[in-house]
Amino acid sequence: MEKALALENCSPGALRKLPADCRAVVIGSEFCSGLLPSPAEARALRRKSRGRIILATTLLTQAALEKVKELIKIINSGGPAEVVANDLGLLETLRAGRKAPPVSCGRILAHRVKIMPEAYARNFLARYRVAGFEVDDASIIKRLAPYGLPFSWHYPFRYATVTRFCPWENRWAAGCARSCLGRARKLVSPRVPGPLWLRGCAYFIPGQKPRRDAARNVYTPPAETNEA
Repeated sequence: MEKALALENCSPGALRKLPADCRAVVIGSEFCSGLLPSPAEARALRRKSRGRIILATTLLTQAALEKVKELIKIINSGGPAEVVANDLGLLETLRAGRKAPPVSCGRILAHRVKIMPEAYARNFLARYRVAGFEVDDASIIKRLAPYGLPFSWHYPFRYATVTRFCPWENRWAAGCARSCLGRARKLVSPRVPGPLWLRGCAYFIPGQKPRRDAARNVYTPPAETNEA
C-alpha cells in the first residue's frame, strides 16, 4: 500500500517542509481550478522530488485546461507522474497524447461512473485508459468493484459537495485570488447532524481513517488556519 501526501500549497516555504522520504505527492485540487499550482511551483516540486507527482484536477474551463496541459508536461518530465481527472475534455486530451501519464477518475467523476450502466462504464473506462479511482466514500467502493481497478482512499475528510460560487471571496470562482489557501472553516448548523469543514470550494465531513485495502492512502493535513 502506497502513502501519498496532498500538498495544497506548493510555495517555496511549503516545499521546504516536504518530508525528504515522501514518495508520492498530490498537488492541485479536485474541486477548484484556482488552486492549481503555478508552472513555477510545479517545476520547483519536480526539481525537489524524484518521487511520484500526482496532479489533481477538477472541472475545467478552456483556459484552465490549457494550464493543466502545461502542468502535465512539467510533472511528467524527470520522474513518475499521474493525473486525477474529473473533466471529459481533459480525458480526451490525455487520450490523444502520445506520452500521457496514467490517469484516474477523480471523486466527482467516480460518482458519475457508479451510476452508469455497467457495459457503458466499461467502454468509458477503456476508452480513456482509466487506471484507477479516487474515493473517500466507502459505499462507492462496492459499486466500482466490478471494474477491477485499484482505488486511492482520501482521508481524514470525506467530500460532501462542491460549489462554483467561491464562499471565501463571495463571487463566482473565475479569477480566483486563492484567498482560501491554507485555510479551513468549520460550519455548524442545527439543520445538519454534524459539522462540515469548508476547504476551497468544497465542503467536507471529517473523521475518515486510512484503509488497509486501498492501493494508496492519500492524507490531507490540517489547514494552516482553522476558523470556527
